[in-house]
Amino acid sequence: MKLKLCLLTSHDLKRLKRLVASVQDQIPAESIELHPTIVVNTLSDDYYESVLAEGFPFEVVRTESNGKPGKGKNSCHDVFLESDCDYMSQIDGDDILYPTYLLSLEKHIKHFKHIDVLGVVPCDVLESQENQVGYKFSVADNLHVSVWGVSIYNSREFNSGPQRNSYFLDGHNTITDNYIILQSREAAKIRINEEIGFSEDQLFTYQYMSEHINGNLSYFLTMSSDYQIYDRTTQGSMQKVYKQDEWVEEIKREVLKVVPEDRTCFSELPVIYHHLHLNQQQKENWFKDFYNRHRDLF
Repeated sequence: MKLKLCLLTSHDLKRLKRLVASVQDQIPAESIELHPTIVVNTLSDDYYESVLAEGFPFEVVRTESNGKPGKGKNSCHDVFLESDCDYMSQIDGDDILYPTYLLSLEKHIKHFKHIDVLGVVPCDVLESQENQVGYKFSVADNLHVSVWGVSIYNSREFNSGPQRNSYFLDGHNTITDNYIILQSREAAKIRINEEIGFSEDQLFTYQYMSEHINGNLSYFLTMSSDYQIYDRTTQGSMQKVYKQDEWVEEIKREVLKVVPEDRTCFSELPVIYHHLHLNQQQKENWFKDFYNRHRDLF
């Protein structure tokens, strides 16, 4: 099975180097042939030239940018569909892959061979202020990590099935319920909104929910958190450039165009519960070692 890994970057060479280092740390998966591509979706010619000058060991492709995240993610879809790969995984350039990323993907694909979309529910994060949830540790005064240590966990509190998502529809936040980690070729044909500046990924998950409800795609969630760490310290990220309040109501309106209001909760999607390759202590040990080896990239 061939996997197109798209490393999407727009402005941060230091963190891109860090992500590439984490790709190079991967434990090989026997059934996955990895094809990494650095997708430079930027308005800056200088940034593109700096990526080329770095001499990364991966293919580098520049794609047309409008400064919005959806445009860049759609360009990753295009890069994937122009290849002969079977699946795509798109990772933002400021995030970090665990060394078990490929092993975990392999386990899910082997278990459910008809997956079109795989969304990750738990979120391991790197933050500049200490997080009060999860298993926590610090690597510096302004670098704090919060991770999950379990995957056999009922996040729905026995309230599964189709229902209205009151937290999303009645609230004032747009928080993604799951992060897409894997897409089939059929799934990659679905386009992301290219004009929204914030939480376009949340709207996109609802587009996939609609395709699943209508029987066009198979959309699974997973409670495995041994894929990646999300960096919330990044300056210049889309979440910091665009204000959430500007987009909340528009996203709600767009969501209700693609799914019925009484089916806006992801609780009706099938969930995969696999034991983690890394528990919380192993995650801490690996991350501290990675940080010490690449301290200048944080």
